[in-house]
Amino acid sequence: MTISHTASPLLEVDHLHTHIPTPAGVVRAVDDVSLSLHPGEAMGIVGESGSGKSVLARSIMGLLPRNVVRSGAISFDGRDLLSDDRALHEELWGRRIALVFQDPSRSLNPVVRVERQLTEGMRKHLGISQAEARGRALQLLQEVGVPDPERRLTNFPGQMSGGMRQRVMIAVALSCEPDLLIADEPTTALDVTIQRQILDLLERLRQARRMSLLLISHDLGVVAGRTDRVAVMYAGRLVETGRTKAVFATPQHRYTEALLGATPSLTLPRHTRLQVIKGGLPNVYDPPAGCRFADRCVHVSGDCRSPDPFWIGLPGSDHMHGCRHPASGDVVSATAGGVGSLGR
Repeated sequence: MTISHTASPLLEVDHLHTHIPTPAGVVRAVDDVSLSLHPGEAMGIVGESGSGKSVLARSIMGLLPRNVVRSGAISFDGRDLLSDDRALHEELWGRRIALVFQDPSRSLNPVVRVERQLTEGMRKHLGISQAEARGRALQLLQEVGVPDPERRLTNFPGQMSGGMRQRVMIAVALSCEPDLLIADEPTTALDVTIQRQILDLLERLRQARRMSLLLISHDLGVVAGRTDRVAVMYAGRLVETGRTKAVFATPQHRYTEALLGATPSLTLPRHTRLQVIKGGLPNVYDPPAGCRFADRCVHVSGDCRSPDPFWIGLPGSDHMHGCRHPASGDVVSATAGGVGSLGR
């Protein structure tokens, strides 16, 4: 699906910082991230565990403990999501923005039947009767591929398989026809066959409903063919952004290059040895200045540790990255003003 960017972005995140106080210090989980998402567009957020992807999702949704400090700006359709306006949050959450977690067993209430969990949100946000909500619930279960929906409405979550619970969770998220669906590792707990079914389902529903999708995953293969744009995160920051096909075909940041090198591919010869990214994520309490991937990068040099902001774009595209020694070998149009601007 071709997305027109003539319309204003639906979601805008501008220089977002999410800092989490702990007894050992403050974790800078999201550190100066900016991105935008247009109506009907799918964007992937990728990176290894601990890179800040899920905290970014929860920062957008406001699903964080009270002691967590968020700064910067997050707007949805022009509305300020960092506002403390409770009425605004009740208006948007579930009705216009929905979230699918990676583990449906923690998202669905184990002692509440499926019918109630599907119909409660519709009755509250859409103001419809129980009978109408039940009819819509049956239709949703059919839409997400749940067999025998009449019987499933009477089930408790524990009476269904993991794949079925995830389909129910998607149905709950879609029940009020949101404009934006945030899917946080929606297939991690599922086997490979069910993973593909769920991802294909999300894509079909997005296309049919003209819904925006923010798909978060540590698996590059998950977002490769199902997103329009991708943003690569590392240690709380974006390191590369652009059209998904362009970023995967010609990665610029050395971290993106390393991630792709560590990803299995059916096109590689048998017994091909995958690359290993040595080392681990930097200190979350006191991250290094400059490129946070520097200590693990085989192409590192002294200027990689410069604290000056570094974010460059490839001519004629929205492909941008923050690497001083990119895989292409070309460094062009350096810009200051914070790492991680996307879709401006």
